[in-house]
Amino acid sequence: MLRLCAYFSSADRSQTNIALQFLSNQAMASKSLIVLLGLLQVACTPFVANAPRDTEDLLSGHLLFGEPVDTSAIREDDILALNDEMQDYVAVKVGNDPQARSRLRKLIRGMIDDGLLTMDYDPNLTQTAIQTFRTRQGNCLSFSILFAALAREAGLNTTFQMVAIPPSFRADGELILLNNHINVRVTGVRRDINFAGDYVVDFNTAEYNGNYDTRKVDDNYALALYFSNVAVEAMQAGQWKTAFRYLKKGIETDPDIAGLWVNLGVLYARHDHHDVAVQAYGEALSIQVSNKSALVNMATAMRHLGRIEEAARYSNKVDYYRNRHPYYHYHLAQTAYRERRLDDALVHLARAIKLKEDEHQFYFLRGLVHQQRKAYDLAERDYRTARDTAENAQLVSGYTRKLQALESSLR
Repeated sequence: MLRLCAYFSSADRSQTNIALQFLSNQAMASKSLIVLLGLLQVACTPFVANAPRDTEDLLSGHLLFGEPVDTSAIREDDILALNDEMQDYVAVKVGNDPQARSRLRKLIRGMIDDGLLTMDYDPNLTQTAIQTFRTRQGNCLSFSILFAALAREAGLNTTFQMVAIPPSFRADGELILLNNHINVRVTGVRRDINFAGDYVVDFNTAEYNGNYDTRKVDDNYALALYFSNVAVEAMQAGQWKTAFRYLKKGIETDPDIAGLWVNLGVLYARHDHHDVAVQAYGEALSIQVSNKSALVNMATAMRHLGRIEEAARYSNKVDYYRNRHPYYHYHLAQTAYRERRLDDALVHLARAIKLKEDEHQFYFLRGLVHQQRKAYDLAERDYRTARDTAENAQLVSGYTRKLQALESSLR
C-alpha cells in the first residue's frame, strides 16, 4: 500500500528531528520526508493495454457498496488552510522583515522554540495544517503540510519534494517495503547580494543519510498523498467506505500516482474482487512499469484467479527490478559483512557501486570490508571517497575522523 511517513522498519520515536539545508543552484540534492509504502502481500509487472481503459466503474464504488461513492464533501483547500491564530502566529514571528532568508530563519526558530518542530511523532496520524498546529502531533506528512502553510503565509515560496528512500528488505533479501520521503523546499532565497538558492526543511532525517534522488512535486501530488494516508488509516480501522472515498478523491486530485491505484486494488482484493484489483494494479503499472507494490500485488491477484503462469511472470519482474536496485545489493553486502563473508560483501558492493556511483554509504562499507581484510590502502581510498561524496556535514566530519583514525593506526 501507499503510505506516507510510516516507518515500519524502524524503532518508534517520540519526537521529530529538523534539518535546514541550503542548496546552491549547483547542488540541489537533499534528504528525506514522506514515505511510500508497498506491503508485499501484493504486486505486478509492466501492463500493456491495447486501448485506453475505462476507469469509471473502478472508481464508482457501486460494486463494493451498492451505490456510487461521492467525494464532493472532501475539500482540498482545508488541508493547507490557516486559521486566524496561525496567521497571527506568523505575523508575530516574522513581522515585516523584507529579507526572505531572515523570515525563513525567524519562522524556523520560532517553531522550534514553541515546540512546533519537536512535536509528538505518530506515524499513523495524518492531519491538516490546522489540526497539526493545534495538537502538536502527526506524522512527517503532517509536519510538512504545516510548515509549507506557515512558510507561505510568511511570504516564502515553497514546494514539496519527494526523496527516493531505498526499500527495506528481509534478511533473505525479499523486498518488504517501498519507501519515499517528502520534505519542503523553500525556493529563491537570496543568500547574499550576488547569490540565491534554495533551502530544504526536513524532518526525521536521522535515518536517511544516503545520497538519494529527489524531485519536486506540485501541491496536487502532496494533497493526493494526504488522501491516500487518510484512506490507509481508514482501511486499518475497517472503515471501507471512508477508505474508498479518500482513495477516489486522491485519484481525482492526481490520477498519475501509481500507489493510489495500488491501494485501490488492495481494497478490492480485501473484498475478494481480485479481477477488479487486477484492473487497478494495471492502472498503477501503466503509470510506473517498475512499481514493486503493483507487481507483487498483481502476482498475488493472479494466483487467486488461478492464472498461475501470469503470476509467475509478474513475480519474475519483481526479481528483475530488485536485482537492478543498488540498495538491494547494498543490503546483501551488509548481511555478508555482518556474517564475515567478506568476499561476498565485496561482490555485492561492486554491483551496488556500478548501479549507483555517488552513494557514500557503499564506499564506507567497502572501506570497512577492506580494513577487516587488512587492505589498509584500499580502505583509506574508500573512506576518502565516502567523505567526498557525502552531502551532510555531520557525515563528512564522521568520515574524516574515521580516515584520521586509520591513518594514525598505520603510523
